[in-house]
Amino acid sequence: MEITVHIKDPSPEFERELLTLLNKHRASLRHNPGWNTERARTFYDALAPRAQRILRAALAGDDGEVSANDLRDKDDTSLRGHAGAFTRTLKRGATEGWWDSGMQSPIIALGPGSGKVQGYKLRDEATRQAFLSALENTATQK
Repeated sequence: MEITVHIKDPSPEFERELLTLLNKHRASLRHNPGWNTERARTFYDALAPRAQRILRAALAGDDGEVSANDLRDKDDTSLRGHAGAFTRTLKRGATEGWWDSGMQSPIIALGPGSGKVQGYKLRDEATRQAFLSALENTATQK
């Protein structure tokens, strides 16, 4: 049997009792922190348009990567602020209960760690497949 529970705004007493019960049965609980089609679609729909563009471009690449140069509208225009939406959407999803707070961003910035971003890459092949499935019609519509 599989049970999924979503509770919005529980009372402090109810939350305490539920967490105590879950903790008591921790060994039989399964946690799924990965991206699936439903989560991928929700994440994409909540993103700002510039971040959606980055994600679609990464999906279009065979290896799940897109270079920064391919994303620039003009030579050497900055991509500053484009990827902040990924972090905000990830945090919002955890707050809204769309996924656990332990979810990792589906896309990571490539580069030296400081300075200009050299591109973006989908986290792994399973994440790429979840987003491809979720957006199979979207990529052709935009």
